[in-house]
Amino acid sequence: MNHNFQLLTFNFQLKKMKPKILFISILLLLSLQSNAQKTSKKIGFYGGFGLNFSTGYTYFSLQPGLIYHVSNKFKLGTGVQYTYLKSNKSYYGVNYRYNIYGYNTMALFYPYKELEMSVEFEDLYIKQNYNNISNTFWSPALFGGLGYHYGPVVAGFKYNFLFDPTKSIYKEAFTPFVRIYFNL
Repeated sequence: MNHNFQLLTFNFQLKKMKPKILFISILLLLSLQSNAQKTSKKIGFYGGFGLNFSTGYTYFSLQPGLIYHVSNKFKLGTGVQYTYLKSNKSYYGVNYRYNIYGYNTMALFYPYKELEMSVEFEDLYIKQNYNNISNTFWSPALFGGLGYHYGPVVAGFKYNFLFDPTKSIYKEAFTPFVRIYFNL
């Protein structure tokens, strides 16, 4: 079986699983939130925030999530995200606007206190307007990551196993990341 057929088969199966994964993510978020009072030391918050304004360019991103501490070595998490990106044609030569909505689920493993290994599924719905041509599409990503944990901050790289340069919202398969964890 060739690689393209296997990837096509995997993507088809992934598309059938999207509603189930989204439903499980929502259930996990609701379950973690409802149990937060009983297990406050086991629940944490993580997220990302981005903001950039310059001449002809606007970027805003918000990515909150909840983490459940299964043990000292293992955590599960789920989150949502929104990103807005806009460029002005008169300054950059192109006119584009993106509204990106998504969710993610992840499992984190700590073989050593400072080392974080992660597996993360992310699914993004992109509304794109590029030089007045509108397009909408889903961009799934399955990441394997490795990060250095220092206090509440983890920095590292993750690799997108579903990366396709013609369909992915990411420019490269390798992506740097920084996560900050907070206990509730």
